[in-house]
Amino acid sequence: MDGFVGGAFLSAFLQVLFDRMASREVIDFIRGKKLTDDLLKKLKILLISVDTVLNDAEEKQITGLTVKKWVDELKDAVYDTEDVMDEIATQALKCRVEAKSTSSISQVQQLISTSLGLFEKEIESKLEKIIDRLEYIAEQKDVIGLRTSVGRQSSIRLPTTSLVYESEVYGRDADKEEIMKLLL
Repeated sequence: MDGFVGGAFLSAFLQVLFDRMASREVIDFIRGKKLTDDLLKKLKILLISVDTVLNDAEEKQITGLTVKKWVDELKDAVYDTEDVMDEIATQALKCRVEAKSTSSISQVQQLISTSLGLFEKEIESKLEKIIDRLEYIAEQKDVIGLRTSVGRQSSIRLPTTSLVYESEVYGRDADKEEIMKLLL
């Protein structure tokens, strides 16, 4: 049951991550940066792709060790993605604070452009690695037999029981009569 809860948590966490990717800080950071913007769009599409099979994975990971490992790998990749989004938000905030605290505009521009240039390359590298990892994970969903679910519906499992409802048993009237004679 712990795996099922973990999968449900991951599904909710993905929704939070989508919101984070659309946050003002992240959008401000990628504005005007073609490569980073393209990488972020590709990352979002990959996350949506794996999110579509997450419902099926949540059900199958209870009985399938391979599916549980797949969900764990996905969870690690999603956490790494969140870390990168946090770095972007932190860097954007840092640049905003430095811009307010430095009096000279030329000092601000030089300081920000130097630190941002290195930071952008580092972020782009991290995004590329995460994208490669998510592409591999997404390819594996087909190998382990996960299905795309249409819409997010919760799985409702009917309780199992050994009781037989008499109204649902058909064609056994003669057997029923024999058993009743034996019992009486």
